This record gives sequence, structure tokens and C-alpha cells, in this order.
Amino acid sequence: MSDILSQEEVDALLSAVSAGGESADFGGSSAPSEEPEPFEQDDSDKALSLYDFRRPDRVSKDQMRTLQNLHEGYARQFSTTLTNFLRTFVEIELVSVDQLTYSEFIMSISNPSCIYVFKMEPLEGNAIIEINPSLVFFIIDRLFGGQGRPSEQNRELTLIEENVIRRIVERSLNDLKEVWEHIGVFSPRIETYETNPQFVQIAPPGETVILISLEVRMQNASGLMSLCFPYVVLESVINKLSGESWISSQSTATTETRGLLEHEIQEVTMPLSVLIGQTRLKIRDLLQLQKGDVLCLEKPHKTDLMIQIGNKTKMSGKSGLVGRKKAVKVNSILVKEVPGSDE
Repeated sequence: MSDILSQEEVDALLSAVSAGGESADFGGSSAPSEEPEPFEQDDSDKALSLYDFRRPDRVSKDQMRTLQNLHEGYARQFSTTLTNFLRTFVEIELVSVDQLTYSEFIMSISNPSCIYVFKMEPLEGNAIIEINPSLVFFIIDRLFGGQGRPSEQNRELTLIEENVIRRIVERSLNDLKEVWEHIGVFSPRIETYETNPQFVQIAPPGETVILISLEVRMQNASGLMSLCFPYVVLESVINKLSGESWISSQSTATTETRGLLEHEIQEVTMPLSVLIGQTRLKIRDLLQLQKGDVLCLEKPHKTDLMIQIGNKTKMSGKSGLVGRKKAVKVNSILVKEVPGSDE
């Protein structure tokens, strides 16, 4: 057999390959068919996925999962707030946490709608909280003494209705502030109110935003409420949204939170008293006490006095005078409370 294949043999070989490796007859000779060895699939091929360079994922899956956990807690907390405010049972559930462009978010909003632009100081940029009109009119009807029925037509809010919804949005931002304390200390503040989504430009059309969709369910109505955070708002705290940072923030308070708590505690007033001594008397002797009688205390006169904060003994000191006022000088801070000091 010649080393150079004829055209007929080449065609037969190609036909055998396309037919799944069946044997081909070259020049009348036949060979036993052999099954082709399967190609070993590289494990790296399994991890391949399509990537759209026009819509880059700037927030990782781990950070998206942290945002989901964060706002699941926000949904529970705001449902309690709204239940107390409306005097009816309100259930709020996190629907999704998506990553999309700002233009796609704007096109998904109906016109007119209830859109509040707010700022999460000290973060840069603005964010949006949007409430579906059907849900807005149900809340308004409920607060104005109705049975909580949605409006048959979509319209813009009056000035009074806008002020009512603004109070609810302010409460929702307070809940958002408490939930975000795991990341840092923020001060949400409403900037503007708009009804036309085309007039709300807080980011370029192609900018990546995080859309958090919440479903609000009540007895006679339900609707969606959305939170939109442009990437520029989350950029400075994006590293705190990792799984490890989230777990550590659950167990320990941040420096900003600790400083805020210390500042608030410093303004709290506490009663402070000095315990000179104690003694026990029978009721008969107590009733016979008169002016000038002397009581013997169960305490040597040279020992320190016990200083109490509230009902807890925390310090010891010596009595004295400052000018014409009686005073006590703190000598030591007690690490452990003195037994029997609460009697």
C-alpha cells in the first residue's frame, strides 16, 4: 500500500470520522473497528461562562450575598415599623438583589411614580427609594380613615399626600440606618421627590447599580418597593461587604458604632450616693427612737465609705468638705461588686 492516500481514501477517511469512527475500506482491505478514545475534559472548561463586557459585574457574588442578608433583616424590621404605623398587619419580603445598569432601572419605573432621592452621608452620591403607586394609594387611603383600597387611576400625589408618604419614607430610612450599622455609621437624608423617572439622574445611563426589590403585602393590596444604589455610593464600603467582614461585624461593633454609643451614654444621668454605714434594729427599738439618740453602725469610722451608682457599689472613698459643701474623695475603683451592698 502506498504511503500517499488517494482522493477516494481521503474521502472515505473523512466519512468515517464524521460517522463516529466507523472503519473505512481502503482499497478493498478491511480492519476491525475500534471505538475512538474519549477526550478527557479539562476541569477548567466547566468553569467557563459568558461575560458581557458591556455590562461588567462590578460587585462579586459574595458581596451580593452579603447585601441580600443585610436587606433581609431590613425587610423584617421595616415590616414591624409599617405594621405599627398603619395599624394593620404588613409583611415585607425581599424579592431579589440584582446588578444592572441605571438606564434599565429607570425604564422599569412607571410614570408617574413615587420616587425619593436620598443621601447616605458620609457616602458619596445619591440613592433612590421608589414605591409602586398602587401601594402608595392604599397606604394613603388607610391613613385617611378608609378601608385601605387602591386607587383606580394612577395620578400624581397632592401636597398633603406627599407629606404623609414622606413620613413613611423617613421611617424606612431610619430602619435602613440601623441595619447598615454592621457596615458603618450613616445618616440617611431625603434630598428630593420626583414623579417622573426621566427627571431623576443620579448616575450615567451605563453606570452599574444594585437594585433591591421588596414586596409589601397587606390585607387588601400588595406592591413593590425598590432601593437603588449606584456603584459609586457603595464603592467606599464595598470591601466591608465580603463574607468575612460580615461575620466579624455580627460579633463585634465597629469603631464608629462604639464611638456613637459612648457619646450617647455620656449624656445619661445616673443617681450617685454614698453609703456611710448600716445597722439592724428591731421594730420595737425603731419606734422608740427620739431626737438625740445615737445609732451604732456596723462599720469602723476609719474605713472607706462605699460609693454607689444606682444600686451597685462601684467605688470607695473618704468623706470631707469642699468649701461649705460635704463631699467624698474617690480613693479606689472596685473591680468586683461588694457582696451585700444592695441590701
